[in-house]
Amino acid sequence: MSEKGLWERSAAWRWMTVLTCLATAAVGLLGPWNKKAPVLPSFASYSPPNPTPGVSPSNNPNSTPSATTPALPGHDPVFDVLVSPEVAGFPPGTELHIVGVYQGALPNGQKEQPWWAKCGLGGSNPVDMAKCHQMYAGLRSEKTITVTVSKSPAPKVIAVMAYEPVKWKIVGADASNVLKIIIGGYYGQDLEGISTTIPAEVYSYEASPCLICSRQNGYFYAYQKDKPEYKQAIDKLRTITGLSPTTFQGVRSTSHFSIQGSHQTVLQNRSRDTKLQSDSGQRFVDSISIANVTVPLPEGEWLGIAYARNPSTRGSDELAVLARIEHEKLIELVVLRAQFASDGKGFPRHTACDNTETHAGKVIANEVFGAQSCFWVSHDTAPWGQPIFNLAANRLISKNIVPPDVFVNSVFHKANINSALTVAYLANPDAKNIASQKTAWNASPWHPRYVERFPDKATFIRDRVQWASSWFQIFNASVLND
Repeated sequence: MSEKGLWERSAAWRWMTVLTCLATAAVGLLGPWNKKAPVLPSFASYSPPNPTPGVSPSNNPNSTPSATTPALPGHDPVFDVLVSPEVAGFPPGTELHIVGVYQGALPNGQKEQPWWAKCGLGGSNPVDMAKCHQMYAGLRSEKTITVTVSKSPAPKVIAVMAYEPVKWKIVGADASNVLKIIIGGYYGQDLEGISTTIPAEVYSYEASPCLICSRQNGYFYAYQKDKPEYKQAIDKLRTITGLSPTTFQGVRSTSHFSIQGSHQTVLQNRSRDTKLQSDSGQRFVDSISIANVTVPLPEGEWLGIAYARNPSTRGSDELAVLARIEHEKLIELVVLRAQFASDGKGFPRHTACDNTETHAGKVIANEVFGAQSCFWVSHDTAPWGQPIFNLAANRLISKNIVPPDVFVNSVFHKANINSALTVAYLANPDAKNIASQKTAWNASPWHPRYVERFPDKATFIRDRVQWASSWFQIFNASVLND
């Protein structure tokens, strides 16, 4: 008869073995890596590119959240705004140059003739003098003002305005990347010197003789910054264009203006169409200008893939997305939102600055409607839910770029009473061959509670934290210091 084994001889051994197996199974089944991801809000996924030309993916109800949907962990709620690319009139970096006069001036210092001199009368015939007075005394003569636009790579909108009737002659528009001409005035304004491919709009109280201009409602004019008309004109131009002034020149009377464009923003392959299509085709190096704020960019060449304006009753609100793509793989995204408040009343406290469940962060200031400055580093396991991100995902797909499931994001925020800027730099771990299984945010191996268990991920996080800490100093020193 064979000797009984330990399993048969010892009940205690059997119980210990069974309990050990059960405990091991429980750990395997219930550990954070095997938890079923919680159901995420419906906007945590994106739809494939809309096949219908001219229809933006952001109009798809299955892919666009409402503006009130709470942000997921790892998101900055500042990007929870609906975007409509169709209303984006101008690409990022567009400059608004404004000139204003009360009236034009005759060239070479010539003097305006009195009304009676225009009839060649010496004053001897009262009947003829009366006819001449009726014809010329109340007539406002139109004078020509030449606006020379110097060549530069930055796209531009030119706004000109006058109280008296003026014929505006624009020189160099085609060679200077002028996207639109806007004319304001009380009396009728006219325009010459531009091709019909450049749209022109006129806003005047009296009828305009301009045959190449589209007539718009309302009117404005200003030439002095310390007058109420100036603020009214600037607010009107912000409403029309969504842009803040790059330059303003105003005098009572002149016959010539010269506009110098910026050479800081590098633009290539820009479409002549003033509306952005599915790919803006612009490339940026070192910096980008948005809402008249120049934002530094990390090393490399960045492709503009999305731009939108959020409707604003206070001034302007612009969003943009840039991508660094190498060997058909997304390396990093930069997502920006720049807001301008013409009322000078500041912005609410930035709630993301108070986020504590991060890998790193720093808050210098976070005042309600005052100074704000902070940064933080976290992970994002559902990066495509917020509208501007959703739009970017569809643009990437259209370029055969696979949007990753996980980013490590470094977010920087700064604000004063006039402007607020939030910039997210999102690094793709897949580009470093670091695999990231799609999970819930709080169960992700990228979470601060778990990341040290994974040496490759921990090293990636440490590198991003070190970069963000250094970049925060550059960001703080570069933007919104006025």
